[in-house]
Amino acid sequence: MITTNNNTTRQKKTTKPQQPQYYQEDDGGAEKGDERRLARERQHFLSTLLLFFGFMFLLLIYSRSSQHRAAKEKSWLHKTNFYHNQRLKGSKEDGWLKDWKYAGEHNEHEEEDGGKEEMYRWSDARLLPPLPGQADKSMPLEEEPQRRHYRIDRRRDPPMAWEAYADEEEEQHMMHPDAIDYTKHDYTYPTLLTSVPSTNNYPPLEPLGDLLQRWPQDELDTPPTPFVEQLLHFDYQNSEEMKIAVLFRNAELPFKIYNIPEVDLATKKWTDDYVGKEFHDPGSGNNDLFHPMKALADGHADESLDNFFSFYKPDLWSVPKMGPPPSISNDWSYSKWASHARYADKVKLPHNQRHFYWQAGVPREERLQSEKYWTFISRDLPSFSSKDATFFGFNPKEQKGIQCRFGERGVTAATHYDAGRNMVVMIKGAKRYILSPPIACPKLGIVTKKHHPAWRHSLLNFGHMNFLDDDVNGKSMPSEERAWLEIAKEAPSIDTVLKAGEVLYIPSHWFHYITSLQKSAQCNTRSGRHKEGNPHFGGHKDVLACVGGGA
Repeated sequence: MITTNNNTTRQKKTTKPQQPQYYQEDDGGAEKGDERRLARERQHFLSTLLLFFGFMFLLLIYSRSSQHRAAKEKSWLHKTNFYHNQRLKGSKEDGWLKDWKYAGEHNEHEEEDGGKEEMYRWSDARLLPPLPGQADKSMPLEEEPQRRHYRIDRRRDPPMAWEAYADEEEEQHMMHPDAIDYTKHDYTYPTLLTSVPSTNNYPPLEPLGDLLQRWPQDELDTPPTPFVEQLLHFDYQNSEEMKIAVLFRNAELPFKIYNIPEVDLATKKWTDDYVGKEFHDPGSGNNDLFHPMKALADGHADESLDNFFSFYKPDLWSVPKMGPPPSISNDWSYSKWASHARYADKVKLPHNQRHFYWQAGVPREERLQSEKYWTFISRDLPSFSSKDATFFGFNPKEQKGIQCRFGERGVTAATHYDAGRNMVVMIKGAKRYILSPPIACPKLGIVTKKHHPAWRHSLLNFGHMNFLDDDVNGKSMPSEERAWLEIAKEAPSIDTVLKAGEVLYIPSHWFHYITSLQKSAQCNTRSGRHKEGNPHFGGHKDVLACVGGGA
């Protein structure tokens, strides 16, 4: 029995192997020596220290990312004059803001205005440049910029009348059954040239008035059918055609490019749901809280009492002297803007009702950063954001970022020129571009006074040309506007429909007048000034003679 018990005891000892010292059950340190206790405390201290520094490292990354985006947003807010602390309350300008806010709300869905409102918003004679040969009799202008902005806060307002008719589903986009989808319209294209012509027969130009008589600006659903394209169209994936395109680009002549893989991909990718999630919300300050590691793009909505928008500098615009500005900003998000743009397509929004325009862009510095900090605009258009030369961004040192404009049906941007050589890509929808060469500058009503808020731009709505001989609709047109339009209708011009998937090259100092034919998205990048221009169509010297120093 004793032996049996001893064997049993031995068996128990062998079935439980002795554990290493560090793996033995913890007795709370009561029976451990000072050396083991100190070792355990050091291990605990080092673990805590490691966790602390790890947390601080992650916090530093988050802080730098947030500061970077905050700096970008602060810069953007400054540039667009979103001075939240510089409201115009109590000033002489407060009254017109209230009038602007509710103008036209009562008849937003009526076909006729009952004679209570003017059908057209004419140009203010005080703001137009002097007619050729006449002395400048315009008012004195403010030479020192003022800290002012023109913005309406609409977030807390009751729903506007149009919202009862807008699409409820984010991605629903139904055009009016009688509206034309210009991405599917009929077009004819010219035969490609193999070399740059030595005469002025390309591009073929005609008087601006003839273009607008053949297809009036605001009659969006009565275009020529088929629409005859006269600008050359080059296939991006055809190497021989692209060699010719380079020749035309070097000759400072306009043309178009199509069949571009990255653009075709962006066209499919840029749904309203996708784009809406990639923008900062201008009316909310907590974007970085919800997207701490995501680079969001900056953008804002502008609105006009009709479909006409003209560029101006808010810090030089004085309402007491000049009256209300051509357009003002509001605090809509991209998604709210897109909802109205879909509504505009759905009801064929009339030209004399309130229109909205979404503007966005990325600074030139973005392409110099790591791609993980790029916004969707740079990511989705790599040939436009590349640090290296591409066909579209062929002078990276002079590249000044990417600007994007999202238009709704009818939105028309007044004619203006860009000094940089401009590549414009249409990603969604379509726009009508009317181009005029630099030599046309004296005929376009360009503001030439340097301290004018619309300097280098025009304030003329060319759509009014069709009322020059209209004794009914044009009866109340100011004589100064009428005189300028009589001159402008003779400006040599050419029009083209730029539709999704295409890129338009606009040479330096060529004027462009743009109408969004439907809900659209367009971006552009510029590659530095070409001073010489084209011998047949002019260049920097012609614009300089027209506009003056600083052009």
